Amino acid sequence: MVKSTLLFCLIVVIWPPQITTLQSMTFQLERVEQIGGQGLSDWQIRVRKFNRTTYSLNGTAILLQDLDDSYEGAMCSSPQVGVNYAYSSLGNNQFNEYPMKLPRKKVCRYMVEEYREYQHVWIGSSNTPQVDKGARVFCPFPKGTYWVRDMAPEADWIPPVVPTGLWRMTAY
Repeated sequence: MVKSTLLFCLIVVIWPPQITTLQSMTFQLERVEQIGGQGLSDWQIRVRKFNRTTYSLNGTAILLQDLDDSYEGAMCSSPQVGVNYAYSSLGNNQFNEYPMKLPRKKVCRYMVEEYREYQHVWIGSSNTPQVDKGARVFCPFPKGTYWVRDMAPEADWIPPVVPTGLWRMTAY
């Protein structure tokens, strides 16, 4: 079995709007890049300017094999996936790891616990599979071509304790 590591980074900028209201922030995408893992998937997703004030994700991701509990995640010896966050308070790309993380989990468990909670962010903008509420099992994540079109997520899903600034999300 060929083991492949997939890392992709999503850079976002979070800041309070001009007229500040309690727990209100703006979410702006900057870029997405794939670092390795070409044997597992091919990401052709880009950030583009949708209009004067909005940036959106557009493109396709081709998953070359089903992701099940035998998937070998990066930086671990067991088949797990996770997400790390890094924060640049000055916006100068000097990132520090942030203690907030999505924990490492096996792919099937990750799908019914973490993925399901955040899938509302891309509903209507993507053809990725939807996990029904209350589902106990969703495995494997099927291989195929997944697209995202004009996805400009709102900031309402970001916890209010997250400080404003430049963020890097690394999924592995």
